[in-house]
Amino acid sequence: MERFRDRVAVITGAGSGIGRALALACAGRGCKVVLADVEAQPLADAEAAVKAFDIETLAVKTDVGNAESMAALADATIARFGAIHILCNNAGVGGGGLIKNQQLVDWKWVIDVNLWGVIHGLQYFLPHLLKADEAHVVSTASVAGLYSLPGLGPYNATKYGVVAIMETLYFEMAEDASSNVDVSVLCPGLVNTNIASAQRNRPEHLRRVRAPSSRDKDRPAAGDASKRNAAIAAALEAGKDPAEVAELVLEAIAERRFWVLSHPEHLEDIRGRNDTLHALANPDPPRVIF
Repeated sequence: MERFRDRVAVITGAGSGIGRALALACAGRGCKVVLADVEAQPLADAEAAVKAFDIETLAVKTDVGNAESMAALADATIARFGAIHILCNNAGVGGGGLIKNQQLVDWKWVIDVNLWGVIHGLQYFLPHLLKADEAHVVSTASVAGLYSLPGLGPYNATKYGVVAIMETLYFEMAEDASSNVDVSVLCPGLVNTNIASAQRNRPEHLRRVRAPSSRDKDRPAAGDASKRNAAIAAALEAGKDPAEVAELVLEAIAERRFWVLSHPEHLEDIRGRNDTLHALANPDPPRVIF
């Protein structure tokens, strides 16, 4: 993308973390910013922070896992600004636990947000991006979309899916002579966000149901789970500043680069995974565990 000033940027999950940092980075470059988030107060706070740049701003409470909500976001953006140039499909949630202990609601919640959120974004925004003189779409995946991490089955599945969708879109846009849409995928490692507490936004109808099971003996004790969650939260707190990640994303948009990795050290793990695949060898456990 040759310029950012006066371009319209739409960012989902803009109330906190990488999404908020992307909104501020776009505002700092003179973009008109549309912020979307499922949490009202963080969304309002992010809106105030973006407005401090004295640029046009629109905040829309949005559930990315809901098709109607995302369609309304696209409609509101066009009604206000008449065009869309940058789409950051960034909203996401975490979710841990062994696959043998997952309930269907665990899978559905993570897939609704992490995967359907990206699908809905492309469904309702890509037609508008294709009309722009130049445009860019970036979706947030994870290094967990490039090699699998034990204990994160639903999360891994969604992030692999996001990488696959964006890589496919990259090929399709490159082959379309009429398209001015560039494509990127962000695969961050540990970043200082509040994704570890994403359960706060889990819909009531998708919350876990405690049911007696013969597998209960395999489940970690409550104290063990609490320790694991605390360890994850501590690792995230020590992670990279979201503002650094946002700058990497905007650099990639300016340079029309597909891959955006926040932590180059993960290339060793990615290479190891690909080497075992090339050798048709059984997978090795990853070096980096969240």
